[in-house]
Amino acid sequence: MKKRKYYTVRAMFFKYYFLLMLIVILSLGIFFYQHTSQMMVSRILDSAQKLAVSISGQLDLEIRKMDTVSVNVAYSNLVRDQFALYLYEMDDTVSRYRYSKLLTDVFTTISGPFLTVQQVNLYDFHGNAIGAGYFNGPIKVDLENQPWYRETLSLDGKKYISKPYNNAFFVRSAYKNRFFLSLYRVYFNNFRERVGIIETVKDYDSIFATLNKVVNSGSDKMEIYVFDVMNELIYPASEEAVEFPAHFNQVKDALNQESQIAASSILDFEARDRKLVAHASSEYTGWTVCIAQPAELAMLPINQFAKFVTLVIVGMSLLSLLLSFLASDRITGPISRFNHIIKNIAFETLNEGSTHIPDSNVKEIKELYTAFNAMRSKLKESMDSVVVAKQKETEAKFSALQYQINPHFLRNCLTNISIMAEEGDVEAVTSMCKNISNMLYYVCKSGPSVVRLETEMDYIEKYLECIKLRYGESLKYEINIEENAKNIMIPKLLVQPLVENAVEHGTNVDPPWIIKVAVTSSNMCWKVRVEDNGFGFDHEKLMFIEEKVEKIKKGNRPLDTEHADFGIGLLNVFLRLYVTYGDSAIFEIKNKPNGGALVIIGGTLKITTAGLL
Repeated sequence: MKKRKYYTVRAMFFKYYFLLMLIVILSLGIFFYQHTSQMMVSRILDSAQKLAVSISGQLDLEIRKMDTVSVNVAYSNLVRDQFALYLYEMDDTVSRYRYSKLLTDVFTTISGPFLTVQQVNLYDFHGNAIGAGYFNGPIKVDLENQPWYRETLSLDGKKYISKPYNNAFFVRSAYKNRFFLSLYRVYFNNFRERVGIIETVKDYDSIFATLNKVVNSGSDKMEIYVFDVMNELIYPASEEAVEFPAHFNQVKDALNQESQIAASSILDFEARDRKLVAHASSEYTGWTVCIAQPAELAMLPINQFAKFVTLVIVGMSLLSLLLSFLASDRITGPISRFNHIIKNIAFETLNEGSTHIPDSNVKEIKELYTAFNAMRSKLKESMDSVVVAKQKETEAKFSALQYQINPHFLRNCLTNISIMAEEGDVEAVTSMCKNISNMLYYVCKSGPSVVRLETEMDYIEKYLECIKLRYGESLKYEINIEENAKNIMIPKLLVQPLVENAVEHGTNVDPPWIIKVAVTSSNMCWKVRVEDNGFGFDHEKLMFIEEKVEKIKKGNRPLDTEHADFGIGLLNVFLRLYVTYGDSAIFEIKNKPNGGALVIIGGTLKITTAGLL
């Protein structure tokens, strides 16, 4: 067996005091570091959030310009009339041209002198259209093959914003590399009948001009994305495939899941680079602006602060080391001297006068010195108290034996034997005599004061068999003992008074009389349950027993011969339990809800065949 290592009080105090100081210092350092980190990250995210809101507002403004032109066209009576005439004169080239030019002038007027939009197109549902802007004149379009056609119809007059594109019919060589966005809505006549579709077109760069300025003037590491209502990317747009960083897909997935990512950190698993992401969504367009920035922007001042905190922690740790040494010497020095004095006190001098003990300016140590002299003077009294307790224990055991074999029980058994002999029931006489003989041998034989629970239950079974010979089938009993409880050692003849009490008071009702004994063991504790189906304890007896139990716990004399016929057997059982197990003794008496009495006793697993531990 490995020898246990012991430490001096000084060493223990020094170690734990230093550890406590170190934990406090580290905790404060970590707290301030985390607090500062969170504050810096919060500031950056707040700034990014405000920028996203600002960009989103600028984009809303550009789309509203397009929407305004679209609404003006939709509610223009002149446009309605001229477009109707244009469609009616489709076969007349001259008339068609005249109406076409007139509509072109109207569209230009509505768009304004500053070209709010670059193109206005008005379609009927047969693909006939007229345009104004980059392209002026009649247009023929296969509407069914247009990606925006079905979506626009489903909105029934509400706007539909397209994705960026650069392959429109009006795009000439000069604008070949440009991207455009279109806003569509269904066009109605004065009778609220669908007539066609209005399209307003705006240059992509003019819509995202503000965003481009932010990107060009900001950090190269700042990334800005704009997603439409379907969370499809609309900014940045390019003719070539754009290679996005790994966290781009994480941002998009978060949006698809309707996740709030406005104050979150996203980890780029490829570059091992944390990204701080903020976003702002527009109810008007359904677009979402996302801004991603490297977390290192927030970490730069934090890392400087961390170096400072580290230096402070090291300095304070060295200081706490010195303070721990001084404090341990101050506190434990008197204890060491006191320990030396105790070692030099002989047992024979315990009851002599006080030993001179040096004074100390530590209040607790001084009180310890004083308490030691008082303890020494009382130790003799305590030793006498132990002797008295052993005497009480012996008294309780002899008293218990006195009540194990009830004289009435023996008289009744002998009477029954006489009756059965006269009736010639030799087998019953033999059985009862054998059981009584075994019971007397068990009670009277010398040996250990403790027995196995299984042996105690064998005795209880013989006792109940004798009772059953008297009452016949009117008495039924059950004895159950768990396998793991059989070898537990308990004080001898501890259970018999409980069973006798159940027989005495449980047979005061109409038969059958049922007595159950159950033995269990769990959680380092054994329990014995004894129950009957009689009338149960009356209230006066329960109160009397509870009062006596409290007196036993307070040290008063537990056995009162004046009330020997009133619960003395149960009190004796509790006394033996309390002497053996102290406050861990289990003793419960109560009435069952459905009638009958229940007694539960038990204790910890602390007894061996050699006696009490």
